Amino acid sequence: MTQNYGAQGNEYLLTPEQIEQFHRDGYVTLTAVMSEQELARIEPIFEAFIRGEVPGMGRDFCDMSGPYDRKFEEFSLVNAVVPRRYKTEIEGNLFELRSASVARQLVGPAATLDYDQFLAKRPNKPDAVFTWHQDLGYWPTGTPEPLTATCSLALDDADEENGCLKVVPQSQKGELRPHRPLHGQDRESSHILSVELTDQDPVVLLPLKRGDMTVHDEMIIHGSGGNSSKDRWRRTYITAYRSAACVAHERAIGFTHSHNDTVNWQTALGALDLYQPAMITTHSPIFDVRWS
Repeated sequence: MTQNYGAQGNEYLLTPEQIEQFHRDGYVTLTAVMSEQELARIEPIFEAFIRGEVPGMGRDFCDMSGPYDRKFEEFSLVNAVVPRRYKTEIEGNLFELRSASVARQLVGPAATLDYDQFLAKRPNKPDAVFTWHQDLGYWPTGTPEPLTATCSLALDDADEENGCLKVVPQSQKGELRPHRPLHGQDRESSHILSVELTDQDPVVLLPLKRGDMTVHDEMIIHGSGGNSSKDRWRRTYITAYRSAACVAHERAIGFTHSHNDTVNWQTALGALDLYQPAMITTHSPIFDVRWS
């Protein structure tokens, strides 16, 4: 009997080759995860967050390319973290269901939603850069079963001009690198962390069509450039899945991925322990928006 792959009701079925690529390269690109009609049903609530219409978010509504105190009208990379906490009607939407099915195939049957996130790069914002990083650099280390499937759905066509995702394939096989806080001295004061690339780090662009999705793991080095398009947004809906044991450990130490969390970063965040200020200068590629 012929196996059907791709979107199938509430699921998205992966080919053996796609599963192999994720574990080999640290990422995979999936096409036609959501149809035009299906996207139209989730866009209104996404737009409410991006327009700044959802109150009470605190630091969970910020600019991921600038400091916490940047005014909303000056945001370049609009960021809404854990939106389902602020509008529960998001829960259980079709994208959550399909991305969860992808995660179970990649992480295992105990894959659990860890957090969600809305990101939007405004047009004509070349500084809307998401600097190079490893996701685990932002998260507590020492968690059980840390393998992650982070699913990033394109709500707009994404390419180099409007700041599509870039990855360093197979970098997940290396070590956690030192992460530098860009707008403060520590994780509490800086919501943006960055790593430095080396000459041995090959960069691959991952352009997407609207409705396509990338999936990457917690250790691959990735980032994205600014949006130099004059009139095109780059909007992304993210859901990230980890094992139930990993999520339970995070919650036990007070970590929910919210920027409003109160966490002892000195004992929980290994990436900053690795960072030494003398290691990185202002000539480092992490400060170059063309490559971040």
